[in-house]
Amino acid sequence: MRPFWALIRKEIHESRWTLGLSAFALFGLGWLFVYVTSLNEAEIVQRLGSDSGDFGGRMQMLRSLGIVDDPSSVSLIMASWNHPFILILLSAWAIVRGSGAVAAEVERGTMDLILSRPIARSVYLAANVCVATVGLAILGVALMAGAAIAVRFNVLREPPSAGTLLQPAINLAALGWPIYGYTLLASAVDHVRRRPAWVGSVLTLGGFIAWVISMIPVLRDTWWRPWLERVSIFKAYNPIELVTTGETLGFNVSILAGIGAACITLAFVAFAVRDLPANG
Repeated sequence: MRPFWALIRKEIHESRWTLGLSAFALFGLGWLFVYVTSLNEAEIVQRLGSDSGDFGGRMQMLRSLGIVDDPSSVSLIMASWNHPFILILLSAWAIVRGSGAVAAEVERGTMDLILSRPIARSVYLAANVCVATVGLAILGVALMAGAAIAVRFNVLREPPSAGTLLQPAINLAALGWPIYGYTLLASAVDHVRRRPAWVGSVLTLGGFIAWVISMIPVLRDTWWRPWLERVSIFKAYNPIELVTTGETLGFNVSILAGIGAACITLAFVAFAVRDLPANG
């Protein structure tokens, strides 16, 4: 187990700044979204109960996000957790870690040096998966911690508890696993980092676009809309539902974990049987 922990320390050391800055940014966003909710909550609630102003536009926007007619404070906060900034930070960590696990080391010519020591390929890849998984958990906790602490310093109509924020944080961390999984799979068969990063970015962006299109109200009755939902992993990320009914956490996390586990398993197989170029 000593080589395994040595690899863990190596990966943590190399990714500490990326993870630290991402976690700090998510903590700040968690705080910011609670602060914005506290400023706007009274105005939004007032408009929902009147026919003046842009009431119709706000209603359509809130309903498209899955918020009921009388939104709770935590529902409004969770609507912000779908913000692209949050999804970009999570996806960036998953793609950077996945693309760098194998292809980057091969490209730098250091993979054969690492494996020349008594380290099995499976041990090397397992260390990378562990660091990436812990990093995803830290990012989810950072966002939850920012919101949970901000609740204590901002006035909300119905302040959520830290426990209420836990399920969306778990769902967010789980969302990063399939992104990491298919990027790692591409990295396990390639020898330059840019192609796995490109594959991971295209698949993630394509899934996000499909998810956004599937939520457009005027397209709800089209025959192809359900297919867009099925091909997007972002459909399995629903923080608003988790703080209202909380019925989809197990199913969504299972789907995301299953896709990630399948891709990671294939990455282990591909890495075990591939030929690695020698360091010239």
